[in-house]
Amino acid sequence: PDVGSTVVGGAAVAGVVWLLSRRYDGLPPGGTAGACVAAVVIVAVAAQLISVLFGGPRRRGSGRGLDSAGGEQDGDDPPEVDPLRWSLLPSNGLLRANMPEAVASENNTARLKLLVMHKPTHDARTNAAGNYPYSWHLHNRKRLWEVRVQVHFKVVPVHRQSVYFGLEMLPGPQSSGYTTKRIQKMILAGIQGTIGKEFYQTAGDDPEKTSGEVEPPCFAMPLWAVDAFHVADPGSEPDLTSDMSKIGHRRTDGTKAYIEAMKDVIANLSADKVYTFCFWGVSQFVDANLWMFQGLLGLKMDANNLCGRPPIFVVAYELLGDEATAARSSDGNRKHYNSQKNYFFKVALWSKQKPPEKEALRELLGDVVDDEAGDDGATNGASDSAEAPRGPFGQVRALMKRRRRSNQDSEEESRRNKHLAPWVQNAQKLLKGCMGS
Repeated sequence: PDVGSTVVGGAAVAGVVWLLSRRYDGLPPGGTAGACVAAVVIVAVAAQLISVLFGGPRRRGSGRGLDSAGGEQDGDDPPEVDPLRWSLLPSNGLLRANMPEAVASENNTARLKLLVMHKPTHDARTNAAGNYPYSWHLHNRKRLWEVRVQVHFKVVPVHRQSVYFGLEMLPGPQSSGYTTKRIQKMILAGIQGTIGKEFYQTAGDDPEKTSGEVEPPCFAMPLWAVDAFHVADPGSEPDLTSDMSKIGHRRTDGTKAYIEAMKDVIANLSADKVYTFCFWGVSQFVDANLWMFQGLLGLKMDANNLCGRPPIFVVAYELLGDEATAARSSDGNRKHYNSQKNYFFKVALWSKQKPPEKEALRELLGDVVDDEAGDDGATNGASDSAEAPRGPFGQVRALMKRRRRSNQDSEEESRRNKHLAPWVQNAQKLLKGCMGS
């Protein structure tokens, strides 16, 4: 659109030159076209010179994306800031998808590393061009996102056949709409066709109609329902940001053999191994950036209509208690109460497209959340300093400071360029590559 505006402006200038030539007939034969071209060039060059002299500094990072390692890559314009946000609980700070390095964490049960990849579905041009982090892995594939997790157990699960990976939602009133329920059934049918039927899904208990503990809405899968896994000795585990397509076991290599291999791993879980899990199977149905379900017969639906208010929680846990005496739902499945879960990790996830209420985030994340419900605290992992700040809260404060400084630079540039006429601004954009802008 910027180049188009410049062409229109240049055409207008050329039109003026042509009219003057007709009025005064002062140009030699063939000179009218040359004068028109010369007029456009003079206007564009003058606009660029004005910009160099008075336009102010270029905003840091303009015109660059991030490659698979988090470094800069060529691009006409920077992609829009992705809306996906997440944080481990207890919070270690606000994070985004497509970090240049995996996020490390540790709790009482395990040492962890996590990486979340997501296509820029909120930015159609960038997505189509493949100019985004991890495009070498995601581009031209059906999957919209992929989650990679490494687990080094401190305490080996006792109930190994009751280890689950999946999603939890906040308890709330259940939707009674016919259309919503119909679409939900279609989505579940699509998921069954992708990963099989052995998963647990519930809309949860209605807090207003339930006495005692409330089961939250959840979608829980046995570990063999993840799409790939790898087992390694400590120190030899793969880098989560690397190409892992040639290592470990993958469901696409054969479902039956894959499930048997995973069941053998579960039966022999050890604190002396590092386990890497990759999950993307249902991603074609769930766009976390846009916060919607999609992909079935062309239907799309706001995720809030199906999973309640944000955030949602990505979880892995061991379900404790006696299987024989456990509470059951109406269809005979065992209920997954939070009080009976031994969590290996719990991640809060949401989108700025459909953000949670600020107070809900504050309750989960504490003082990390600022007045913009987490926007300033999120980062793509870049650093302006050679020395990284210590501790998660120090990192968050440093990231907030960098974000404010970037915004100040942008505002200063806007003030300096505000007085320039639109045709000047468009011309300088057209020639920015020629004069080093």
